[in-house]
Amino acid sequence: MLPKSPVLFMTMIDAEGTVVRKSGGRIKSDIGRIHSDCFIKVCRNGKRNVFVRNRKMPLDDLIFSMINRKGLTLKLELRNYMNISHPGRKISKPAYLKQRMKLNPEAFVDLYQFHNRNFYSDPDSELYTYNGYLVLAVDGSDINVPTTTETLERYGNASKKGGKPCAQIGLGCLYDTLNRMILEADCNRVKFNEMAVAESQIAKVRDTIGPDVPFMVTMDRGYPSIPSIMRMIDSGIHFVARLKSTDFKAEQLSLVSDDEDKEIYLTRERRYHYLNTKDEAIVLSRESFMLRMIRVWLDKGNTEFEILATNLPREQFPVECFGELYHLRWNLETAYQTLKDQLQMENFTGTKPILLEQDIYSTIYVSNIAEDIARDIEQEQEDHLKNGYKHRMAVNRSLCIGLLKSDLIYILLEKDPHIQEELMQKLYDEISENIVPVRPDRHYHRTKGQLAGNYSNTHKRCF
Repeated sequence: MLPKSPVLFMTMIDAEGTVVRKSGGRIKSDIGRIHSDCFIKVCRNGKRNVFVRNRKMPLDDLIFSMINRKGLTLKLELRNYMNISHPGRKISKPAYLKQRMKLNPEAFVDLYQFHNRNFYSDPDSELYTYNGYLVLAVDGSDINVPTTTETLERYGNASKKGGKPCAQIGLGCLYDTLNRMILEADCNRVKFNEMAVAESQIAKVRDTIGPDVPFMVTMDRGYPSIPSIMRMIDSGIHFVARLKSTDFKAEQLSLVSDDEDKEIYLTRERRYHYLNTKDEAIVLSRESFMLRMIRVWLDKGNTEFEILATNLPREQFPVECFGELYHLRWNLETAYQTLKDQLQMENFTGTKPILLEQDIYSTIYVSNIAEDIARDIEQEQEDHLKNGYKHRMAVNRSLCIGLLKSDLIYILLEKDPHIQEELMQKLYDEISENIVPVRPDRHYHRTKGQLAGNYSNTHKRCF
């Protein structure tokens, strides 16, 4: 079962008597990172002559303007930002975009990874886990981008043969389902090897969470393959993968109970597909391997079920926990919805691939900040949110994102640490006033099509 939320001391008092929350401290560290030489080096991407002169839009302003992006026309975006940061100064669209074209999109990857490392390395911050394990999820999502010759060439065409061309980015993410943080994200062609990207992301996760935190990876159908499962077993990576009915079909049909260890024989037919590929060596390295198979019933009448493959130890993870455990993977789908709906990830600044990737990675950074702040408030007010309510209460994520987009820019630009703390406190107070119930097992009748074409009541903008 899921553990109760840990009781944490999420605030500390500085010498002036001001409350300093951990998420606020991490945001301050991010600001310091933006002004550091190592971050400037990432932004330059090996080009020595960029971001050297002090122009109308220096590097820190360029980064802050993108974090503050609200999906307006670029002229209005620049007008609003310059009125806040440099009243009386103006910058033209061509000058701004010229600066943007010099910026390495990986700068925002560096920024959200830096924030995440501070989040997971905090010794006073106990992480949400399932039986002591972080529950990570991997999945991909299609990102609609402007269709141009350049984007079609870079990312590929998502349309069927003969259809109107439609460019899309294949976004692959590794997500912490309980702590709600995006750990890794990669922009790929629309049709990409999701498992190869996932393996690359899993290999880097220790750099973020540290060497000692146990974790597992949950995967949907289509992700696991024989070589990838063997590599995870050999590397000691714990996983829970939903199987298709055709995956290890003979072993699935031979199940006589809901939890069995099956020996997977690497027959000639199973090896054939991987011969003369990079996976040939591992499928020829042994004759078989062991795999634990779990049957999870989807209804009370025991008429529908799914088969999960795992290497989690039976003594820590009995069969009863796998329905709840695998369901946590759905939090990644919710994270994608947040990126696309509340944060308007697909509302891009321009059409150039470099601008698209800058917008995507900067949106992921803002998403992680919003979750960090919301988690801070929920843990700080844990007893209050539990008492006197029928359901468990949580911070309204849409309001949190809206207020963050509205007020964060003033915090980023403020030089006086005391005023910065006051602005942060005001932001925390407003977010903490907006809580909503978390109703378990909600089910709604699905309607064909949307109830409203352009202005749905269930997808209101928050900024």
